[in-house]
Amino acid sequence: MRTLILLAVCALGLQAQSVHFGVKGGMPLNDAIDAAGDFKSDFKHFTFGPMVDILLPGGFGVEINALYKKTGYTLNATGTTAAESHDAPSWEFPLLLKYRFPGEVLRPYIAGGYVFRSIGDMARLDRGSSKGLAVGAGLMFDFKLVKLSPEIRYTRWNNDVFEGSTPITLRTVKNQAEFLIGFTF
Repeated sequence: MRTLILLAVCALGLQAQSVHFGVKGGMPLNDAIDAAGDFKSDFKHFTFGPMVDILLPGGFGVEINALYKKTGYTLNATGTTAAESHDAPSWEFPLLLKYRFPGEVLRPYIAGGYVFRSIGDMARLDRGSSKGLAVGAGLMFDFKLVKLSPEIRYTRWNNDVFEGSTPITLRTVKNQAEFLIGFTF
């Protein structure tokens, strides 16, 4: 599967009108973990990582990201005063097909595609990965030397990474919304 994706991206790159490298960052608009009872979500307010934006003919394109964030929770056991904090790095790898509407300086766009997430080692974690589908919409401001692309992105994850190993008081949120800004050169 990975080889097929890599070959598809390389083939698209050969037909590309231009390839832009940059960074994408932003913040989640909701918690990644739904916690109740003795558990509390540790909401982290940042997402960032490298990106590649491949412009294709007809307004189409492909975007590839490697987005880093921290995710975690705190356990305040009943009857104790000490809280246990558990967090881990989380990497998301979206592969998105984009369509940019016509325009010179300002180009609205829509995007959609596949996302793979890998979560580092964390207590009570049943599985360290998820797959999902993402859709987004934004605006690309083309300032010639740099392109600025603010967007809203929604991801629907396929599974709960805490499933089966913990009570219902700790689970991952399947619906994720983020505000992101891309800077490409």
